[in-house]
Amino acid sequence: MNQYLLTAVEDGVGILQLNHPEKRNALGWELHTQLIAALEGWAYDDDVAAVLLIGNEDYFCSGWALDVLQGTSGDDRTRFTDLALRLMTALYDYRKPAVAAVAGVAPGYGMDLANICDITIASENAVFGSTQVKYAMNGFYHGLLRKAGTQRARRMFFTGDPVDAREALRTGLVDEVVPVGRLRESALRLARQIAEHGAELTTVLKEVALRASNMDHIGATAYELRVTHDLVQRGLFTRQLDDGLERLRAGRSRATERLGGTG
Repeated sequence: MNQYLLTAVEDGVGILQLNHPEKRNALGWELHTQLIAALEGWAYDDDVAAVLLIGNEDYFCSGWALDVLQGTSGDDRTRFTDLALRLMTALYDYRKPAVAAVAGVAPGYGMDLANICDITIASENAVFGSTQVKYAMNGFYHGLLRKAGTQRARRMFFTGDPVDAREALRTGLVDEVVPVGRLRESALRLARQIAEHGAELTTVLKEVALRASNMDHIGATAYELRVTHDLVQRGLFTRQLDDGLERLRAGRSRATERLGGTG
């Protein structure tokens, strides 16, 4: 089988690098299948506390491999859309934090994958667009709306027109824009900062992020306090508390150690 996905684990980060240059990382049968398998393999692996989805410094993902659908009909198209649903739900509900790193064009499904991840970092050369409308399809509005405001999301959804990295930052599609050529190191730095807490904690935090956003304010408060109650019973909390108090006494607070870009 062609290796359209390169995987590695570095400092607790599972790296998923799209690797189909002939198609600019368009997602066909193979890449869908390989991404799903990698995510499943790391879901309960304690050596992986966060995942990073990345293409290269020139392009992220050009969307669906539309040539797969050309000349097909019926059951084959249903199987392909079912496979896409498996990948998107796997990412949406993934039990560990997921960071997307986007360079170059990210049209259609490429943008949708980034939107489904928890945090998106973009290179200055990144361009995003809900371009499915240009092929008589729909983009994935829910993922777009969860990061951009309603009017911007609907404008992109209805028109398919692209936005550049700076506009994506302004509207919330991305959290950070970095210089061209610095995407991988910047995104990996962020993913490592998340992963350094360890899979036991990041899994709990991801669960809170997934569930609390769908609750009313009282339900969310009660739920999150129950999570806190669970966490303070764990050995992990005791170890981190002892270390944190020792750092405070030494004037090296963990809470402020990265202020001023000291990372």
